[in-house]
Amino acid sequence: MENRIISILIIFTTSLSLRILLELNDQNWIKTKSHTATLTILPLVTYVITSVISRNIALSLGMVGALSIVRFRNPVRSPLELTVYFTAITLGISAAVSYKWLIFLAIAIYLFTILLGVIALISKNILKKEFFIT
Repeated sequence: MENRIISILIIFTTSLSLRILLELNDQNWIKTKSHTATLTILPLVTYVITSVISRNIALSLGMVGALSIVRFRNPVRSPLELTVYFTAITLGISAAVSYKWLIFLAIAIYLFTILLGVIALISKNILKKEFFIT
């Protein structure tokens, strides 16, 4: 369990660092809530799904099929929308395989969302700079 907590902390800090680096390099598209959420949540979801399916070849082939259906059958309008679809599939697979992964993913997503909100508030109130653009 300690390894998982360390992993999600590393995932979050690395994702946030990448967002800050992109912002420092005048990549203003990353400042939107949608892109920032995608950048922070997608690595977490990928971590969970690879952990869940890593020892089951049938499950991994089913995951590839499910993602192919979502990707090619639905018109995806934004990266966040695709991330939400991927997260929903991961939640379903995690629930079927192990409740501990489902709970882990749900708690981590809530934690990431709360942390992004806190960072936005700190940035706005202390640094006097908007963290997100609309």
